[in-house]
Amino acid sequence: MASVFGINLPHISLKVFLLVHFSLLIFCGWGLPLQYQASNYFVLGLGFWLLSDKNNTTPSLFFCAFLVATAIGDIFLMIFYHNVMSKSANQKFSTFMTVMNVLLKPATFIYGWAEHKRRDGDSEASGYTNFDSDVAPTYLPDHISPPVAGAEPM
Repeated sequence: MASVFGINLPHISLKVFLLVHFSLLIFCGWGLPLQYQASNYFVLGLGFWLLSDKNNTTPSLFFCAFLVATAIGDIFLMIFYHNVMSKSANQKFSTFMTVMNVLLKPATFIYGWAEHKRRDGDSEASGYTNFDSDVAPTYLPDHISPPVAGAEPM
């Protein structure tokens, strides 16, 4: 079990989330601009890149970032393009599939982030090296002595 944000996650493959997103996207695009489907299929492509490249953290970061961006974009598109009045049954079904797709994106993000943490080694260290800390003078050649604290420079 993976733990992300203090939550113990059940073992569900990211492939399942991508398959569900793909099946929802097939029915989502009726009445929406082409950018909606293009951006979401691009995120699916990033998800497949994430699955195929097992030893790199870049696909997981791209996947999570673009997933958040498309979730925000999907919400704005639903606000401006989905009008419940005077719609056919097919367009109402498409609206429902779009809402389901947006509701699934946070869970997909959490599993994508868990995949990123797993690939990154799940370390809490940031990788930052503090160069201001006291360093042992073993790196100095023999003829140079390390500076003494509080001594005036000559």
